[in-house]
Order: sequence, then C-alpha cells, then structure tokens
Amino acid sequence: MVKVKLILLLLFCSHLINANNISKGYAALKIYDYFKAKRVFEHSLKKQPAAAAFGLSIIYSRSDNPFFNIDTAYKYITFCDDNYSLLIEKKKQKYLAYNISLNSIDSLIKIINTTAFEIYKHKNSIEIWNTFIDFYINAPQCFDAIDIRNSLAYAKTREQNTSNAYHQFMVDYPFAKENKKAQEQYSLTLFLESTKSNSIEEFKSFITQHPNSPFIERAKNAIYKLSTPNETISEFYSFIKKYPDNPNVDIAWYYLYNTYMLNYSYEKLVNFTKEFPDYPYMDYIDQEMVLSKKQLYPIRKNNKWGYIDTAGHKAIPCIFDWVEQFSEGLAGCGQNDKAGFIDKTGKLVIPFIYDDEEAFRSGLSVVKKENKYGIINRWEKIILPFEYDEIANLSEGLIAVEKNGTYGYVNQNGKLVIPIKYNGAGEFNEGLAAVQFNGKTGFINSNGTTIIVFEYDWCSNFKDGLAKVKNVSKLGMINKLGNTILPCEYDFIGDFSEGYALVVKDLKYGFIDKTGKVLVPLEYDYTEKNKFFLSFKNGFIVAEKNKKQGLIDIEGKSITPKEFDRIEAFSEDLAAVEKNNKWGYIDRKLKLQIPYLYQSASYFDNGIAKVVLNGKTGFINKLGKIVIDFAFDDIMDFSVIDSKFTIATIAGKKGLIDQLGNTLIPCEMEAITKQEGNILKIEKKEKIAYYNLYTKQFFWKEEDF
Repeated sequence: MVKVKLILLLLFCSHLINANNISKGYAALKIYDYFKAKRVFEHSLKKQPAAAAFGLSIIYSRSDNPFFNIDTAYKYITFCDDNYSLLIEKKKQKYLAYNISLNSIDSLIKIINTTAFEIYKHKNSIEIWNTFIDFYINAPQCFDAIDIRNSLAYAKTREQNTSNAYHQFMVDYPFAKENKKAQEQYSLTLFLESTKSNSIEEFKSFITQHPNSPFIERAKNAIYKLSTPNETISEFYSFIKKYPDNPNVDIAWYYLYNTYMLNYSYEKLVNFTKEFPDYPYMDYIDQEMVLSKKQLYPIRKNNKWGYIDTAGHKAIPCIFDWVEQFSEGLAGCGQNDKAGFIDKTGKLVIPFIYDDEEAFRSGLSVVKKENKYGIINRWEKIILPFEYDEIANLSEGLIAVEKNGTYGYVNQNGKLVIPIKYNGAGEFNEGLAAVQFNGKTGFINSNGTTIIVFEYDWCSNFKDGLAKVKNVSKLGMINKLGNTILPCEYDFIGDFSEGYALVVKDLKYGFIDKTGKVLVPLEYDYTEKNKFFLSFKNGFIVAEKNKKQGLIDIEGKSITPKEFDRIEAFSEDLAAVEKNNKWGYIDRKLKLQIPYLYQSASYFDNGIAKVVLNGKTGFINKLGKIVIDFAFDDIMDFSVIDSKFTIATIAGKKGLIDQLGNTLIPCEMEAITKQEGNILKIEKKEKIAYYNLYTKQFFWKEEDF
C-alpha cells in the first residue's frame, strides 16, 4: 500500500515538473529566449506533445532566430493539431494559458502555409513545387502550387516541342489545365514529325497509322496539293482517279473543269463531256450547254441595266448600273461604282470589288483596284497582283505589263518570265515581240533572249516572217533572223496582198515580193490619197503616170492603157473607170459597158455595185440598171451587216434596207450596230432597241423609243 502511494506521488510530481517545464518554455518564448524555449519544448514533447509541438512550431516559423525552418514548423504544427484533438476538455482549458486552442492552431497553420508558399515560390522549380505539394498536401495553396508546377512543366515541354515530350506531359500531369493544349501540340508535332519530308507517301502513311488525328484532313489536303503542283488538267484527273475518297476530289473536278473551259464555248463543253464522261455534275454541263448557245442583250429600264434573250424575254432583271456584252459566258457589270461579273443566269460569280474590268479572254480578265491593274481568272483567283500601271492582251501565251514606265512579260499563270526592264513592249507574234531598250527597238523571243538587236527607231509585228522597220524616218523590212530584206530607204511600205506589197520612194511607187525583190519598178506617180487603193486585186494593180491610170500585172505589163483619170481593179469582169470626173465600167476588152454617169463607183460584188449619182448613193447591176434607187447619202457594203441587208444614211441618220432597196428601218436612227447572230442594236434619241434580221421585226424597245 505504501508502495502504490509512492508511485502515485512520483507520477504526480513528474506531472507537476513537466507542467512547470511547459510554463518555463513559454516564459522563455515570451522573452525571445529561443534556445531555452526550444530545449524545454523538445524535452516535454513526449509528455505534453500538443503544447510542446505548438511551441516548437512557433520557434521554427519565426525568422528572427537561427532555428527558422518553415518545413519543420509545418511538421510540428500538424503534430500539435493531431495531438490536440486527443486531449480531454480539462487539459484544453489549461492550455488556454499558453494561447493554445483550435483557433490559434488553425491560425498558425495558415501563417506557416502562407510563408512556406512564398518561400517555395521564390525558389520556383518543378522539383521544389513537387516537394511543396507532397509536404503541404492539406494546404489550400497546394492547388496553386500544382498549377504553377504544371505551368513550369508545360513550358519545359514546349521548349522540347516533340510529340514524345507532349505525350509524357499528359501522362505525368493528366489533370493539368494545359492538358488540352498539350494534346493539340502533341497532335501537331506528331503530324509534323511524321511528314517532315513532305512526301505523298508520308502523308498516306500518317493517315493509315493515325486515323483519329485532327490532322487527317490536313494530310489529305497535302496529298491533293502535292499531286497537283502545276494545276494541270492531267494532274487533277490523275488525283481524282488515285484518291477517290479524298475530300478534295470535288475541288479537283472544279479546277479541272474551269481550266479546261478557260476558252469557253459550246464546242469545248461538248468535248469536255467526251473526255471526262465520269464528271459527277453532268446536269451542270447540260445547263451550261444551253446557256452557252443562249444569246443575251443588254437592256435598260428606269436607268438600270439587265438582259433579254432573242425572244425579247427578260433573262436577267434590270438591277445593274451598267452591263457589258457576254464574253466566254461571263459579263462585266456594275453596282455602286464597282465592277464584277455575272453568268447567264444572272448569278454574281465575281463580286463587285473592282474599279474597272475588261472582258474575259482566254479565261483571264484584266481588272483594276486602287488605281492598279491585275489579272484574275474565271473563278476569281488572282493570277497577277494589283501592282501594274498597264496590262496588255495575251499574245502567244505571254502578257506585256508596265510598272513605273518600264515593261516586261508574264505568262498565263502570272509568273514573270521576262524581266521588267524595257522602255516599251509589243505583243508577241510568230514567236517574237518588238521591245524598246535605251531608245532603240529590236526583237526578243519568249525566253527574253534578244534575237534582233536594238538598232531601229520603230518596228512592226512580224507577219508571214517579215516585219517593217524604221530608221531616220525611212522604212525597210527584215526577216526573223534580222537579215535586211529591204533597206531603210522607203517612205511607205504597204501590207502584202496576194503576195505583193506597195513601196513608195520619192513620190514614186512600185511593188515588191516577200523576198524584197522589186517586181514592179518604182516609176509610177504616188499621191497620198491613193495609197489605200494601191494593192493587188485579182492579179492586177493600178498604175498611174501623168495623172492617168491603167492596170498592170505583176510583171509590169499593161493590161489597160493609161488613159483613165482613175481605174479600179477588175471585179466580176468589170472595172470602174473615171474620165472627166465621171465614172463608168469597162469590160476586159476595154469596151465601155456602163456609161460615164456617176460621181463615184465601187467594185461589183454578187452582181451589184455601189455608185453615186447627183450626190446620192444607190446600187446598179452589171447591166447598169438601178437595183437600189439613188435616195441615200451613203450606203454601206452588204458584207458589213449581212449579204441581204445593209445600212443606209440620210442627213446623218441611219436606216436598214434590203438588196431591192426596200426600207426595213427608216433612216431616223443615230446608230445601227451588228450584234452576235442575226441581231441589230438600234439607237434613237439615246434610247435603244433590238431588231431581228430574219424576222424583220423589233423584239424589244426601250420605253419612249
């Protein structure tokens, strides 16, 4: 019994001693005696773990002592928190004397967590943050630490920028905010790594190996681009056949069709269906065939423009500010001072974004934008950018362009093939183009190679292997080798007719052949007014001496005596001749068949000839009988409009007559112009109408015409 009492007494004394130690520790802590406080708390840790650990966590969390270590502070405060929950209420009440409570423990935990986060943030590395996350697992800052750690890891992955790195990031950090970006970059880098040689085989292999990749479509697009590098018809068709499931097949068909139809016509459409019977949109071709034959004509209503067909039916509403004639299935039109193009259904196929346009030729149109010219094709692809001052027409596959007063040439694809370095540039003809360099003109070929040196003041285009050239105001002729066919000593050289050309020198004229040989000596009297009539016709030419004219053949042999004031070549065995200011007609035996009655006389064509009597124009037949009465100031040749109809003029107004002189349209019109087919456009007092030559009827008139 005594022994038991002794043990209890010892325990009680021990408790009192320990309690006194805790008090001493907090007393030392209060006066910042950290060494003593630390020693006391460490000795009391086993007996009073909550109170001792709380004191130690305070010491280690303060930076004003050598024991500062935030991780150790966290270790002791969590130890305190765990043990405090095991205390009886009476013990907790006693600990209030040391300011130990759930609130004070929680407050210190928050301070330690915050301090630790700032310390780790300053160190800032993936490894450091991994330590923080592992150690401070319950800290609210742990979520921010995870985000920062993930961000650093993703930045490192971006530096590596490989598919393996992105894949590993997603494995290591599956819940990272950057995971979506990592997945995207993984897909991209995998695609780029798998197709780094940019070959069709690589892209095909990628599609097979990674069927769920978001870059499958890009791989298929690459196969299309690589299969059609030159965008030729054969490339498009080969692609279609090799890759029928590729999403670009429709695009390939589209460009194949448009490339084939650059020179748009009904015949081309027919040929297309024969060459490509597997074209998937044959109904469209059928429609185009109908439209290609459909003739549309511009009309105006309420100052807006549209189109009608040959029956006079409105085909396209009058909604445009202006319209042009259709060319290659498209027509230029305007709205709000901008130009675009429509097809024959009225559909706007090229938007109103241009300042000016030219009709399509060979599938290309010159358009203007912001005061510069460029070229587009039928599907509005820019062939030549808008940076040129002038653009000429296509000639033999090349187009002359001007930039800042200097000229060069581009091809149909817009590629500059001859540098912009010339002072002037003409169109290509027979493989050569006249260009000017340093004030002199010569010829280049389609490669830009100088073929004929720059030594002339002016050069014409080549025709039949010959070109006219000028030096010091005198004309000559050269061949395509640059050899002189005719020296530069002539005042005028005409065009070849029936193999011969007029040459003039010192007011005398003769004729040469295409070798430059003078076949008819320069011994005939030349006057400026005659030069347009001096050409071979039916083997004969007019020869004039001493103001008298006759006909000679190519050998210079006289066919008629030089006794006429003027003479025209024979046509239908009659020749118009003038004597004493009157014209008549002689036959090949020089017998006068139609007397000298007329003020002027033309050649016979289809049995009739135009003559002027008393200032009025009419037509006579080969017997001299009047076919069309002398009631007009002028009558155009029948070949101009139609073999059966022509335009007659009275007092400056035009009308339409037939071969019998019947008036179909009275001479009250300002203008009559031939349209495509058998249609005439008639203008009267700034109003327009359309007339069908075959039906001899107007099929549309503008209001108040």
